[in-house]
Amino acid sequence: MRLSEIEVVSPRTVENALSVLHDRSGRIKAIAGSTDAIIQLKEGSLQTNELLDISSLRELRYIRKEESVIHIGALSTYSDIIESPLLDSSCRMLVDACRTIGSVQIQNRATIGGNLGNASPAGDSIPPLYVLNANVKIQRHEHSRLVPIEKFFLGYRKIDLRPDELITEISFEAVEKPCDGMFLKLGPREGHCISLVSLAICVRWAPDGDKFSSVRVALGAVAPVVFRARKCEEHLKNRTLADDVIWNAGKIASAESSPISDLRASAEYRRAVIPSLLYKAVHAVIASRQGWEKP
Repeated sequence: MRLSEIEVVSPRTVENALSVLHDRSGRIKAIAGSTDAIIQLKEGSLQTNELLDISSLRELRYIRKEESVIHIGALSTYSDIIESPLLDSSCRMLVDACRTIGSVQIQNRATIGGNLGNASPAGDSIPPLYVLNANVKIQRHEHSRLVPIEKFFLGYRKIDLRPDELITEISFEAVEKPCDGMFLKLGPREGHCISLVSLAICVRWAPDGDKFSSVRVALGAVAPVVFRARKCEEHLKNRTLADDVIWNAGKIASAESSPISDLRASAEYRRAVIPSLLYKAVHAVIASRQGWEKP
């Protein structure tokens, strides 16, 4: 199929978009920034001759805080996230992740909702959303539902989204001190590239200041879906953060992973670098605390 043979529908409102999805359920595919969809169409991995272009729906492009909850519209771009003072102070690990995604041109086009819908385990915005315990708001004609992000991803490239549904919002509790977080990724070169391994961590410091009273660790690109390394989390919780404790936690996280070998890296290599990445992330969080504790 040539791209010239595809019909593109451009709704003016979310309600109109949901009506089109309802009427053409199973035939039409929603796109936003199209940074992945156009490539998939050319390669043949996405097969459709009907596209619903929702990129102009301004009502889905916002970042706001209501009480203690952050709400991000699904059409918010990576640039919107990177440039948001609210997100910089409330969930820095998500901002850091978006800085690593593609070039500036990609960041100006690609959307956070599109990254979720693409369902790649290497999607860099996804691990931070896991450790933030984010919820995904999904709408269809005259109905909406809220899905915890860990239940949204069902398998490799599989998500809990019906053909007539649309991702409209991502929400989560703002990270306030004494909580802290970090995102790191390993790629085949310096600069913007697809992750070989990615990691997000979000912690709450214990009152004594040298232990984590709670910790969440999410790993990307080392399993069919992004996942929480819960055994690793338990190993780090309420323990003095000595180097051997941190290193052993990384080994536990590595054992929890199930990576594959592909053109970018072997499964063995991905497993081997997880302890180093976790070690670096935990020490970065420790250094960050020391920084914001200074008068």
